[in-house]
Amino acid sequence: MKRSSNVKKSIILSGLVGTGGLFIAKLIGIVYAIPFSSILGNEAYMGIYGQAYNIYSYVLTVFTAGFPFAIATLVARYSVLKDAKSILSVKKLSLAFLSITGFSGMLLLMLLAGKIAPIMVEENIDIMVNTLRILAIAVFLVPVLSAFRGFYQGLKEMEEYAISQAFEQIFRVLFLLAGSCIAVYALGLDRKYALYISVLSTSIAAIAGIVQIYQFDRKHIGEIESLALNQKEKAVDNKKIFKDFVSISIPYLLSSILGYSQQIYNAILLPIGLRLHNYESKVITTIISSTTYVGVKITAIPMILAPGFAAAIIPHITEALTKKDYKLIRKNIIDCINIILYIGIPVCFCIFLYAKPINYTLFYNEDLKLASYVLAWLSLEAFLGTLAPVVTNLMMALELRKNYFKRLIISTIIKGILIVPMIYIFGFAGSVLSSVIGDGYLILSNLQEVRKVFKVKFRKVTWVLIRVLISIVFMGLTSFILNKIGIGGTESGKMISFVWMCINGLISVLVFAGVSIFLNVPKVVFHMDVVKFVKTKLRRGNA
Repeated sequence: MKRSSNVKKSIILSGLVGTGGLFIAKLIGIVYAIPFSSILGNEAYMGIYGQAYNIYSYVLTVFTAGFPFAIATLVARYSVLKDAKSILSVKKLSLAFLSITGFSGMLLLMLLAGKIAPIMVEENIDIMVNTLRILAIAVFLVPVLSAFRGFYQGLKEMEEYAISQAFEQIFRVLFLLAGSCIAVYALGLDRKYALYISVLSTSIAAIAGIVQIYQFDRKHIGEIESLALNQKEKAVDNKKIFKDFVSISIPYLLSSILGYSQQIYNAILLPIGLRLHNYESKVITTIISSTTYVGVKITAIPMILAPGFAAAIIPHITEALTKKDYKLIRKNIIDCINIILYIGIPVCFCIFLYAKPINYTLFYNEDLKLASYVLAWLSLEAFLGTLAPVVTNLMMALELRKNYFKRLIISTIIKGILIVPMIYIFGFAGSVLSSVIGDGYLILSNLQEVRKVFKVKFRKVTWVLIRVLISIVFMGLTSFILNKIGIGGTESGKMISFVWMCINGLISVLVFAGVSIFLNVPKVVFHMDVVKFVKTKLRRGNA
């Protein structure tokens, strides 16, 4: 209970716990990708898999995004007000509403699959149609699971939030690998059936996730129900709750729709730009596969910080705003940004440093040099994709929505206008550069408004950023020296190269950690002396 209480009190601990569950989920996603890419054994199928998930994610966003955050916000608000009856009303209303929206999204994707597929691929159109329609089932199931997660996120039950994420992914991967292997190797079916099973696994895992969190709900909802029975005050009227629910959801929804525009750009505009640059068809296939499959898997590692801390931001900022504790608000803002910089920058830099060995040892690819080039560029997009959602959720939670939307629209337009001509000029790199311009504008302008409205001083953030950059310089030099003496590279077999990559990476990360500790960065970010903490733990262990 004490650990749970500490997590609920600290936005850093809440964010790290939420991130921990997502990290496990994403790590499993990367591990399964190694055998799965071999099972598919086809870059075209890998591209279809990645592109289909881009469309699925966007449709899911349209019919879901914003609602779990609204649930968390309302639950956090009524928790502060000790209104158990209204908390239960939020739960019932949100489950019913997300079931309806999810079902609507499923029908829409099934109906539009035949129209979308020919735009996305030149070959295997029927396979793309079937893949999208199978994925559509998950559009109905996942929102229901999201409603439960949003409810317990609002109650600051970040441990369950993390467990739910990890459990769902483990179940999905087990079903995916077992089903794909049986279809291809035991039954001798065409590899497209492995593709179909892989996307079906999303729905199967969602069902398992609903069962798991429902069991948790049965054990923990009783306390709130008891408080509701003893509560003398009436619950807030359902119409008022629904009105607040929608008014809070719409900004998040619009933000997500525009914010996820990059996925649509990659699915539709990226191929157009690549053709205009006169890439050959085979090269385009490799780039799309590297972007939508390998790129998505690897860049998801730093990006898990975003949903982890976004989940923590909502209840903590909402509670502080309800109490009008502006000092705590400023502290939470600085803490969130600092930890994203301290963890996100070195992780993204690792993707850049090890793009070639990652592709060589972990994934199936037909053009290692090109695939590595793409992943190296995507490391920059990974950092933007880590920081931008955190800033977005800060703006939403701080109720600075009006100007944020203007900037988001401008940012989306900038990327949409620039992506094709910049790819035409610079090749694939132009896609990332268009994101740097659009997202960079959005992040900096939003932080400027936060500074003005809440009197936030970002001197500490600048202090952390400079020292983190100094630390990664030493990290890069270490990796370079290790490569020169033979610890790294892709000259050996896959297994040996993987071991060398891990050794190189571990030593380089330890150098980063050592330099950053010397510069007192962890002490500022985590509000603790790491050296003293380790010494204390060692003394207790030896006692």
